[in-house]
Formats: sequence, C-alpha cells, structure tokens
Amino acid sequence: MKKIFLVLLSTILLLASSSLSAKNYYRYTDADGKLVVKDYLPTEAVKVGYDIITETGRLVEKVPAALTREQRIAESIRQEQLKLQADKRRKERQKDTLLLRQYSTVDDIERTKKSQTSTLNINLRIIANHTNSLKRKLQEQEKRAADYERQGKAVPEMTLHEIAAIKTQISANNDSVERYESQIANIDQQFQKDRIRFQELKAELFVENSLRDVNDIDVQDIYDCADKISCDKAWSYAQIFALENATHALSIVTNTLIVSKKPRADNEIGLTITRVPQKNEVEAMNIVINVNCNPSEEGRKLCQSNEVIAIKQKFIDYLSANS
Repeated sequence: MKKIFLVLLSTILLLASSSLSAKNYYRYTDADGKLVVKDYLPTEAVKVGYDIITETGRLVEKVPAALTREQRIAESIRQEQLKLQADKRRKERQKDTLLLRQYSTVDDIERTKKSQTSTLNINLRIIANHTNSLKRKLQEQEKRAADYERQGKAVPEMTLHEIAAIKTQISANNDSVERYESQIANIDQQFQKDRIRFQELKAELFVENSLRDVNDIDVQDIYDCADKISCDKAWSYAQIFALENATHALSIVTNTLIVSKKPRADNEIGLTITRVPQKNEVEAMNIVINVNCNPSEEGRKLCQSNEVIAIKQKFIDYLSANS
C-alpha cells in the first residue's frame, strides 16, 4: 500500500513539474504580413497585438494591440463621456422616482406651483399699489415744480429732492417687479417640465401595467407603431385628433405629450395623449390616449360612459387608418 502511494505521489510531482516547465510562445503578424512565433515577447508584437500559445499551438490568450497615445486619450475621453451619461441617467431616474412619490395627479403639481408663486404674486400686488401711489405723488410734486417755473421762481430744493426720491423708489420698485416676475417665470417653467415628465411617466406606467397581463389590455387606450416614420406620422394625426375632439384648445404640444385645456363643465372633455417608447424596442412606440372630465359626479359619469369609450376607439381607428 505504501509502495502504491509513493508511485502515485511521484507521478503527481512529475506532472506538476512538467506543467510548471511548460513554455508559452507568442504569435503575431509582422510588418510584412508574415505570421511569426517567438519564445519571447517582441516589442513589435506588443504594438500590433499577439496570441499566447502553448508548444502544441493551443491558444491560451489573445492580447489586443497596445493603444497609441492618441488612442489612449480618445478612449479616456470616451470613458469619461460614458460616465457622465450614466450619471445623468441615474440623476434622471432619481428625479423621476421623486416626482412620482411627490405627486399623485397633475392637479397636485398645479396646487404646489400656486403655493410657491402665491407669495410672489402678493408681493407684486403690494408693489403695484405702492408704485401707483408714488406716481400720484410724483405728479403732484412735478405740478408744484411747474407752477414755480411758470411764476419765474426757482423750484425749492425740498421739492426737487422729493421728486428725485420718488423716481428712485419707483425705479427700485420696477427692479423688484422684474425680479419677482423672473422668479415666477422660472417656477412656471420648472413646473411645466415636471408636469410634462409626470404625465409621460404615468403613461409609461399605464402601458407597463396594461401589458403585464395580456388578458387585461385595454386596446381602446393604446395604439402601437413599429418604427419612427410611422410613429411620427401617427403623432401628427394624434394632434389633429386632439384639436378636433377636445372641448377646448391645446395647452401643451411636445414630441411626447399633447394636452388640451381642462374641461370646465360637466359635458366637456379634455384629452391627454402621450408617446411612450416600447421596452426592448429601438423605434417602436405606444401612443396612449386619456380622456379627462370635470371633477364632479356628472363629470365622472361622462368619463365612464359609452361616449368616452367611443372616442377612445375612434382615436385608435383614426390613427390606424392614417398611419
């Protein structure tokens, strides 16, 4: 038994020794296009790329050509751009998640916007009243100065000082108005972006939830197109459909969202149409229609009526016939 064990041990050590002593070779194509094999790694091979092979010719590893300085710089720039793009997508996803957590409906966004601009609007009204009062005082002082001049008298320094002070205050008020109006415009612009993105996200979730169960697809809400040309054409007709079928004019028209003004009466309807990319498809899109009604009992009944169902089906038929 001991003898067998020693034989096995010797065999293992012999194989290990053979494996350790096995030599690798380097195969590459030289400047003349000839295939060269060396038992050492030439500088020329590093530049053009090479294969590491065994004595029997078995490929161990394929090593690409070394990058030039220009290529290294270009690759570094490319990697940095990829990193920036990944960071941008990550921040956009975080913002989308926050948007969906923060708001449940478009009305929530509108209420928050009004809340943020209400104080600014109050300040504008206060400044407007103050400015009107200053203008009346200015007219009085300027009339007084004109009276002195008509009498050939010098305008009192106090009157001139008062006129200058009033003009300075009016100018300061005008600057404040511009500042407040700029702040309101920036808030409106940001909330408009949030509203558009929120409605896009809601449409994406709607499509995702609808398509999760093939038995639960509401075909009256979703039109799908296979490529960019047909999708762009369908989107143009979607805008025409919204103009012709919504009660009021359109308030938002972008490459991904069409929204009509909100209904104000129980018998009025609004339309929201969203273009959503299909998952795992390069150019295919889903175009989703949503009918909005007045937030009243009668309005809710209208949105659940056969009339609204017919509008949705008409939308699908209209795009299908024209795309």
